[in-house]
Amino acid sequence: MGPRLLLVRHGQTLWNEAGRYQGRSDPPLSAAGTAAAVELARTLEPTPLGRILSSPLRRAVQTARLIGGRRRLAIETDERLAELAFGGWEGLTQAEVKEHWPELLRLYKRMPEAVCFPGGETIAEAEQRLGSVLDALAVDAPAEPVLVVTHAALIRLALLRASERPLSRMREIAVAHCRPYPLERVGGSWRVAAETPAALPAC
Repeated sequence: MGPRLLLVRHGQTLWNEAGRYQGRSDPPLSAAGTAAAVELARTLEPTPLGRILSSPLRRAVQTARLIGGRRRLAIETDERLAELAFGGWEGLTQAEVKEHWPELLRLYKRMPEAVCFPGGETIAEAEQRLGSVLDALAVDAPAEPVLVVTHAALIRLALLRASERPLSRMREIAVAHCRPYPLERVGGSWRVAAETPAALPAC
């Protein structure tokens, strides 16, 4: 088996539980999110890790620290792993977004790749910064798996990239909290590992 990445979405926050867009906003883990991260740490305890990378947002760093536990590995934060910037949608529920941006919300549901969030970014911009991290890791990955703690949108984009699917299919992918989504290096790029495809839409 060659180098692998374990992509993990952070544990839940109270905003997740309330259905609020988070983006670059920075709420901490909830009690349920902390418990899920501790449980994942137990599950991954037998798995050696070569590095631990994390989004700099608090919910991701807290998750990475809990998973890292007693491992003698530094938590390496990288701004490129931060969540998709939802701009003016952040802190709002979908119902609240619909009140202010009904057309944009409809477009996001039909053609997410065509949306630029007000005061935020596009999906293509997020995919580009994520891609630079993945490309660097493909060149310089340690033999042991690399844990990457990030966010739902970034994991969706990574899975699309690794399965050569278009950005238009982003919203078809469900990403659970505190569940590993493995990628394996094939040649010079990352591909979806055999145990991951259940998260992906059909071709």
